[in-house]
Amino acid sequence: MNYEVLVVGGGPAGSTAAKFLLEEGIETCLIERNLEFKKPCGGGIPSAGLKDLGILDEITKKLKFRRVKKVIIIPPYSEPLEVELQKGEILIFNRFEFDSFLRKIATEKGATLIEGEVVNLEKNKSIKATVKLKNGTLREIICKYLIAADGVNSKICSLSGIKKPNFFWTISSQIQINSELQTEACEFWFGSTHASFFYSWVFPGNNYLSIGTGSPKAKELKNFIDNFIKKRFPSTNISDMKLRAYKIPKWEKRPFYMGNIILCGDALGTVMPVSFEGIYYAMKSAQFASEAIKQKNLNIYEKLWEQRFGRQFFIMKNFQDYMFGDDKRIDKWLNKHRNPHIQELAMALWLRKEKTSNLTPLYLKAFGSLISRILLPQVKINM
Repeated sequence: MNYEVLVVGGGPAGSTAAKFLLEEGIETCLIERNLEFKKPCGGGIPSAGLKDLGILDEITKKLKFRRVKKVIIIPPYSEPLEVELQKGEILIFNRFEFDSFLRKIATEKGATLIEGEVVNLEKNKSIKATVKLKNGTLREIICKYLIAADGVNSKICSLSGIKKPNFFWTISSQIQINSELQTEACEFWFGSTHASFFYSWVFPGNNYLSIGTGSPKAKELKNFIDNFIKKRFPSTNISDMKLRAYKIPKWEKRPFYMGNIILCGDALGTVMPVSFEGIYYAMKSAQFASEAIKQKNLNIYEKLWEQRFGRQFFIMKNFQDYMFGDDKRIDKWLNKHRNPHIQELAMALWLRKEKTSNLTPLYLKAFGSLISRILLPQVKINM
């Protein structure tokens, strides 16, 4: 089997890459190890992100989702802050349905979809991948380019000698909504008793709540989720949860490609620091990688990423390293968001995906002496 591009990983990044490639007439094969896999994930994505990717109307017409117009932020010490989302909204999807739908879009464009796992790679002028199919048989696929969109545990990284991204751990569960378990908002809870360098969350889905928390250390997870449940649901007995632990990549400077092997999504580590949003950025990385393949110049991939997101990721990574892990700092930072001006900057940045290059430093400048000595000397702000 010969293809111009082999995409490994059938999540949002891989399916999006296949879609954009096929729209350019580039013959593409998409491999997913397990078509029944459901990634542990809150499933939230701003509607502006889907609009930017050109699939908002299609996906909202054909998939069930929960529309969220309010965010509740709970600082470590202060009173909760309720924010009505302006000029945008968060859409909550079931991740299995969302990922399956994106694969369906790719196959309708002409992608060959194979359920299997790459078990060997040989690189010469072209790339030869040996794929173990679900029934155990082996198949060889020859391609010019290989897109590794197979997650934080990327098998392609292991086979090709590329370092995998570092990561945080999360633990999460979905619980059925009843009269005692109701929320119309996405909730973000901060505090070192139930999260470490992360936050705990409650997201409303269709007839369920997604709850979870995170930490750099796996051994802290069980204690953290227990503490969070006691804090968030003190009068409700939640005893039948099926907890799932999963890795979330850390953003750091890594190669976007090596030879003709290209990293996308979690395999590259495209999770926004501070917010830990990953779906939109994974799909954008796939779009940029596809454009680079189209132009037969892989340098374009990193250039497009840096132009759109490089400054924001760099600044927010520094912000996260300084701010998280200190409850007093986090409390002061979150309380600043009671100011309507700062709320508007935050919504333009996180919710509406506005492209103004000065947006991130302007958002940070609003915090003044709280963080300026750490971050602002590294960036130039044009007023």
